Order: sequence, then C-alpha cells, then structure tokens
Amino acid sequence: MLSDVLKPKAFAGLFAAAPSIAIASLALTAVMVGSANASQAATSMIAGGVGMVAFCVVAALLEKKAGAIVTSGVAWIAWAACAGLVFWVVLQ
Repeated sequence: MLSDVLKPKAFAGLFAAAPSIAIASLALTAVMVGSANASQAATSMIAGGVGMVAFCVVAALLEKKAGAIVTSGVAWIAWAACAGLVFWVVLQ
C-alpha cells in the first residue's frame, strides 16, 4: 500500500522490493551457511526494522524544531539505540 501512495514511483519501488530481497537473502543464508545464521540474520532484520520506525518517528517530530543535521543525528542515535535494544533483548 505504501508503495502505491508514494511519489515518485522509483522511490516507492524501494519499499516494494525490500521484503522480497529480505526473504531471498534469508533463504540463501539458510541454504549456504545454515539455519542458525539465518535465524540471527532474521533477528537483525527485525531489530533494524524497529530501529527504522524509531528513526522515522524522531525525524518527523524534530523536523520543524531543529535543523537537518541535528535531526539526522538524533534520529540515527534513536535508530541505533532501538535496534540495539531489540537485538539484545531477543538474544537474551
């Protein structure tokens, strides 16, 4: 749905292709190096996705209040913190 709404369509294509690339990557990882490594890769993808949501929320909230450099920096810190926390919690 997101890829149909966004303009330009080339940008929207990134959202449409990401799930297919992720599944293909997990399948190749499972076949080439085993399911344990594929499980860790899947956990990393989930953690990165949660971090990306945190990045988007922080960037949207700070967009008008701070400059682009400050907003980007704080959003990246939020991404790293959330992704790291999710990855650590899942592996514990």
